[in-house]
Amino acid sequence: MKTLKALGALLTYPSAALVEALPDIHAVIVDEGLLDTAERRGLKTLMQWMSSQDPLDLEEAYVATFDRGRATSLHLFEHVHGDSRDRGQAMVDLGQMYERAGLQLVTNELPDYLPALLEFTSLLPAAEARDTLADCGHIVRSVGEALRGFGSPYHAVFAAILNAAKLDG
Repeated sequence: MKTLKALGALLTYPSAALVEALPDIHAVIVDEGLLDTAERRGLKTLMQWMSSQDPLDLEEAYVATFDRGRATSLHLFEHVHGDSRDRGQAMVDLGQMYERAGLQLVTNELPDYLPALLEFTSLLPAAEARDTLADCGHIVRSVGEALRGFGSPYHAVFAAILNAAKLDG
């Protein structure tokens, strides 16, 4: 399910390398055929928007979208545990799950960072990936709805995650 890794990439900080890779990301999404037409159209709109932005404006929009409020945080456990001690143990458990699957985080990101989870699920058999995403489906839905309410083009990624996990109905 390479599409899940592609969706995760779209949610990472918008570097020049990411913007340059957008045509390849789009090709993966189209070629795999995991998403339906509406989700692919929404993602194409997002990628066109990303490509058309001044790099600094794109970075500012990303930070404003994902780093300035809990409602749209890409750190899943923040939605569940906030800053409690339970979040720390949940991080350890998730990190160990990644390690058992052979995935090692190479960035400074925490294990509950949604793009990391999407990369992890892209390595799993489809049914297991869907089950894993179903566990956080309510968070993905909530963040996606908040983004839609704010008029953010990033909401398309969340709709696509729900569609890929068959949680959109």
